Amino acid sequence: MVTSAAATVTGTNTEVGGLRKELGFYKFYHHNTVNVLIHSVCVPTILFTTICILHRVSLPFQIMGVYLTLGHLLALRFATTYCRLHIPVGICATAILVCTLYALDAGLVGLTLKQESEIFVAAWIMQFIGHGVFEKKKPALLDSLEQSLVLAPYFILFEFLFLLGFFPKLRAELESDVTKLKLQEKRQS
Repeated sequence: MVTSAAATVTGTNTEVGGLRKELGFYKFYHHNTVNVLIHSVCVPTILFTTICILHRVSLPFQIMGVYLTLGHLLALRFATTYCRLHIPVGICATAILVCTLYALDAGLVGLTLKQESEIFVAAWIMQFIGHGVFEKKKPALLDSLEQSLVLAPYFILFEFLFLLGFFPKLRAELESDVTKLKLQEKRQS
């Protein structure tokens, strides 16, 4: 469950539909620069290794000669959520997911299950270090596991787009929301 402070600010003023609310939830837990940098590397790594691991589990049907896997289903779930929140960036995220699946389907990824698992675990450990040492705040997944896992890659994509100068208004609104949330959190403690 989202903290009451996070729900109060991000649950209102959602000019871009649910996008500001969803990104605001995640940004509330990821504001420290070092932690965001750690997540910028580790979140895509976790998504990639998760898809790799799930791609090993084939389903009993094909589309265009390719057996579907649990990795395909996960990518479809993420792509659907991302396009629902913001179509242009959702399409960009979907293209990244499709390229990942293509590389796996074509046998272009030479990692073993052991390597995928070790990289996956190492990336998670780094993120927890980022929260404990730099952010000094519990991870978002402790308040909303599914929301955090699905939103993390999308949030990182938006952070990258913000750095490139896209969506300056949304970026400013999210920064303002986080500032308000931090003030509310201080008052409540």
